[in-house]
Amino acid sequence: MNKKILIAVLCIGLGAVIYFLSSRPTKPAIPAKLNIPTTSLEESICEKVTAQFGDCQKILLFDAHSNLVFAENSSGISPVLTNKEFTKFKQFIFPMMDFQEFKEEKVERGPIDWRAKNHIQKDLSVIYGFAEDEAKTIVINSEGNIQPNRFLVRDHLWVWYAVFQKDKVTLPVKVTVYNAEGQIIFGGNGKKE
Repeated sequence: MNKKILIAVLCIGLGAVIYFLSSRPTKPAIPAKLNIPTTSLEESICEKVTAQFGDCQKILLFDAHSNLVFAENSSGISPVLTNKEFTKFKQFIFPMMDFQEFKEEKVERGPIDWRAKNHIQKDLSVIYGFAEDEAKTIVINSEGNIQPNRFLVRDHLWVWYAVFQKDKVTLPVKVTVYNAEGQIIFGGNGKKE
């Protein structure tokens, strides 16, 4: 009986060795060519911003939903469109948000300013601008009363933006701005209330 068990174990072992040898590939695996950029997207965008505007201080925000990147230079903030994977720069979105212009035009514009760019690419438009700290809530009335995204740049200065999956946004853009107490401080008619 011991002989039968020993022969059975040897047969199973030999079968396992033959199976593993036959299932092994005959050619060594060829490593896949990975297209890994030598510079990061942040560095690449900063290089483009520097070439276009003279300098690039930092990247403020990557928005994965809209493929937008906001890059800061000494004179303002530039929205940049990238591909879906955030691996390639596509284009600058003009006009740039200018710090000096925003500071000088406060009396005329109120607590926010805005820019609209239609047809950045097929079915993509954007409204964006600066907001002062007193503007706690912004509602874009001309686009169905939506609230835009916003992020803090520095003390008392915010960037707000809304991306639309359509070729054109309604112009002129009508917004209502509320303060921390929920009171309207700027109405959709373009006049400070």
